[in-house]
Parts: sequence; structure tokens; C-alpha cells
Amino acid sequence: MERIDKILDDMKELLNKKNQDYGNSFHDSYVEFGIIASVVRLSDKFNRLKSLTKGNHPHFEGVEDTLKDIIGYCTLTLNELQP
Repeated sequence: MERIDKILDDMKELLNKKNQDYGNSFHDSYVEFGIIASVVRLSDKFNRLKSLTKGNHPHFEGVEDTLKDIIGYCTLTLNELQP
């Protein structure tokens, strides 16, 4: 469980850093488009993951980065769903 705790701690730090860099862009999109904003962003990330598993190698983002993005968007969506 220590590795899972580390992953989640790292994700919390990453989300906070990205929020500082990008502001509330996901929240703004969610307010404008609703849950479809999450579906679109997650779809993009899953497409990238599929491409990576087929052997396509991007210049700067790999499987781990893509999985972190997916976790991040799921977390942001769960946050938006809170009353």
C-alpha cells in the first residue's frame, strides 16, 4: 500500500501544480459544457494511451504521463460532482 499512497500523494502534488499553471480551466469547461467536458478530455487521453500501446512513441509524454492525466481528469470530475 505504500506505493499506492506514494502515487496518490504525487497525484495530489501534480494536480495542485497544474492548477497553478492552468488556473481553473477544467472547472470553467465543466461549468460551460457539463460532464461532456470530462468525457472529451478523457477520450483524448484514452486515444493517446491506445496509440502508445501500439508502439507510437511521442516526443515528450509516455504511458505514465498519460495515466496520470487520466487520474487527474477523473479526480477533477469527481470534485465537480460534489454538491
